[in-house]
Amino acid sequence: MNEKLRILSTVGLYHALNDGTVAAIPILFPIFKIIFDLSYTQIGIITGGSLLINIIFQLMIGRISDGKNSRTILSLGILLISISMLLFTLTKGFYSLILLMFLLRIAASFFHPIGIGWVSRIFKNHRLGWAMGIQSGLADIGAFIAISTTLYISEITNWKYPLYLWSIAGAIILLAGIVITRNIKDEYLVVNKISKRQTIKEAFKENAIFLKRIKLIIPAFIISGSSWGVIITYLPLFLTERTDLSLTSIGLIVSIWIGIGSISSILYGRICNKFGRNNLVFLSYFTIGITSILITYFTNISLIILIIVLMGITVFITFPAIITYISEITHESVEGKTFGTIFTLQLGGSTLFLFFGGLFSDIFGIWIPFIILGFSSLVFSIILLIFRKKPIIIE
Repeated sequence: MNEKLRILSTVGLYHALNDGTVAAIPILFPIFKIIFDLSYTQIGIITGGSLLINIIFQLMIGRISDGKNSRTILSLGILLISISMLLFTLTKGFYSLILLMFLLRIAASFFHPIGIGWVSRIFKNHRLGWAMGIQSGLADIGAFIAISTTLYISEITNWKYPLYLWSIAGAIILLAGIVITRNIKDEYLVVNKISKRQTIKEAFKENAIFLKRIKLIIPAFIISGSSWGVIITYLPLFLTERTDLSLTSIGLIVSIWIGIGSISSILYGRICNKFGRNNLVFLSYFTIGITSILITYFTNISLIILIIVLMGITVFITFPAIITYISEITHESVEGKTFGTIFTLQLGGSTLFLFFGGLFSDIFGIWIPFIILGFSSLVFSIILLIFRKKPIIIE
């Protein structure tokens, strides 16, 4: 296996663990809600607050990582994730749950600016869309495993056992990644940082110029991140309240969403070649908008599954699509800083969606997060349609 594929394999495995562990906790909220007597507002505080922590640390780590050894820093994040999942088994209630979510999100802050930046740097001039689709698809497979097994294992044993398994999996994947990437050339691990030391004012100015160039797709990152957060957090709670399904069945239904998403991510390169990236992005956000609203009107399981399949195809395919826009205009020496900024936008939107989604769910009902997501995505798709003749990225 050549060095580029070894790096892609390692990043894919790390991404699978990262997204698997991050998905394993929200799917347990129907259980946590009962045993810890949580309100929807408290769930919104836990998820939204932890994303706020993620934002802060992702920005810091993204800026610090440029010029550093990508393999070493990324492996440190995986180690912290494994430790976090083990500590989660000590949860006693709302306050310990929120503290441990903060710790997990700090650990998860390492992957996206460093891992995505690493793949972007290595494949920038060769098969970038394919590489982004593969690593994103492997992440979705990790999330699929978490969603499809966590509630089932919890029902037949105890909710702590899936967390023990993920902690062990983290240790195994960390060792595998270190072995796979042994003897990689330094040129693939470290890129000399050519940017000078910046003041806070200079950093803000630089970010403002960059964001102005990508202003048309800023909502894309916010909506994609929010789609993941809303569905993974509130869909299990929605199905628990609106249907008579068992927790295992709910886990399987939600896993359909991620399973279909895994396939669409892996096939992103082929799908993009067929439809064109701009058309694909418009169709995806338009479909997310329609399906997010429709799901609130149905309790028929067959119709819900059909909607979830459409959500799986469209939500997950947006991630490699919009990431490649950014990769194409990013210099290899500032990949960490750039993707740290980008994923901060994504997490910032998710923070607001999840917090207000929980707050308004207590007031109006558990359907409200999907309505907010649906209308936001429809408005964005209309904006894309209006500006379809303008370039997505300003050169």
